[in-house]
Amino acid sequence: MKKQAIIGSTIIDGTGTAPMKNGVILIEEGKIVKVGSPDELSLTPDVIQIDATGKFTIPGIIDSHVHVTPNQDVPEDIRINLRVGFNAISTLRQSLGAGVTTVVSIGGGPPSVELTNAINEGYVDKCANQITAGVVNASGGHVRGRHADGPWEIRKAVRELASAGCTMIKTAATAGFQWEHERVHWPDYTEEELIALVDEARMRDMPVAAHAHGHEGLKYAVNARVHMVHHGALIDEEGLEAITEADLYFVPTLFTTSIGRVAKVEQPWTKERMEAAYPIHREGVSKAHKMGTKIALGTDGWAGDAMVELSEFVDCGLSPMEAIVAGTRNTADALSILDRVGTIEPGKQADLLICGKNPLDDINVLQKQENIALVMTHGKVQTTSDEMKIYLNPRLEGPPKRIVRVNVDT
Repeated sequence: MKKQAIIGSTIIDGTGTAPMKNGVILIEEGKIVKVGSPDELSLTPDVIQIDATGKFTIPGIIDSHVHVTPNQDVPEDIRINLRVGFNAISTLRQSLGAGVTTVVSIGGGPPSVELTNAINEGYVDKCANQITAGVVNASGGHVRGRHADGPWEIRKAVRELASAGCTMIKTAATAGFQWEHERVHWPDYTEEELIALVDEARMRDMPVAAHAHGHEGLKYAVNARVHMVHHGALIDEEGLEAITEADLYFVPTLFTTSIGRVAKVEQPWTKERMEAAYPIHREGVSKAHKMGTKIALGTDGWAGDAMVELSEFVDCGLSPMEAIVAGTRNTADALSILDRVGTIEPGKQADLLICGKNPLDDINVLQKQENIALVMTHGKVQTTSDEMKIYLNPRLEGPPKRIVRVNVDT
């Protein structure tokens, strides 16, 4: 891969530090090697220059909660699986086009692992990077997946998903809005069961996301030291204090109760519960921000809805800079991938979004497709506006590396 440099843009690096005007980002072998001013970085003639003068470069946004495919209990019928796969690719391509460079397939499980592998190996292009989470949940619980009850059965389930290639675990600590029979305040697992789940996942370097809206189940999740609490639509001050004191990430998924999302809900019981949660949800995020709770981004939505979530953050009191940090650095940290992505710093993957307007002046500009000028993953330009199409050249890349898997006993 040839050396590249993005020149002329204002760099918002995702760390929260002041933007760098007229910055230069030098990229080699898909990674950022230097960031600085034109005086600090002299470019040799062999460097391909991407002129982003007057534009704004930020890290690619990360969405830690998208149902890219149905939960892992996908039917075995190959025709259905093929359709599910094509839909998943479409979702990931649309996500990338919107400026979301990493997506967690929150319930995909083993069937989604091969799509993650195909993207990583270069066989499927122009897709957001995908992280595959496996679901472990109580029998009759809120989410569908690998049902397991009791500490040892739960440990076995985590081991199975890890061996199948999942790199993250999702569980439910409380019930939710979706099923008519459930009540949001119901816990799904006991504290003992959640402790076993998290302990087993940590031994395999798998972050754990816990669906939890509030009440006792949320406290169980905090006491079990999950990495992230997702949703919190009915969270109270006690729950927020618990998350904050434990130094965990709160992923509020405000999109789930947003006006646009609720308008599309068909089940009357779900709509009623979401509408009731709307003000509580936003008050919770506002309080979390004031308390200094670590906030990260997930939507439980669709392609590109991460940009709506950023606007929701700002409506709850975060500054545009804080919202961008939440959607980049913080989410990477919550997912244990901050060593690879999330900020514009040397050594990180060149997963970048160039925007035509300043998101620090108005975070809503990121929701408009005409403002997404260029999106890059691993140093490869994946999608551009018409203005920047000259930088979209697939011939700069060689064919994907074929990886042959051999079963060995080591």
